[in-house]
Amino acid sequence: MQKKIALSWLLLATLAALTIPNRVEALPYTRSRTLWNQFQEDYPEAAQELLDRIENLAIFVQPDNAKRGLDLGLSRGFSGSQAAKHLMGLAAANYAGGPGRRRRSEQA
Repeated sequence: MQKKIALSWLLLATLAALTIPNRVEALPYTRSRTLWNQFQEDYPEAAQELLDRIENLAIFVQPDNAKRGLDLGLSRGFSGSQAAKHLMGLAAANYAGGPGRRRRSEQA
């Protein structure tokens, strides 16, 4: 029984894999593409310089420790509200008039 079910699913997946790629069409050739191609033909040096600047900007913006993301503790069981309170506390601690004991000289 399980072999028949597995075989039918395999057959269905094979048919889907064969029919879906035949229905995919290319993106239409839009006006913005024609303008970019015309710009490349008229000013090849400027187009290459523009692409180089964009590439350098993308490399510059990416930090060295790109593997580290913003950890809100959601994977460790914290709720979203707890994470928000934690971030608000960090922001308040970095603020000059943030939380903490007030000194008497500042209260006058």
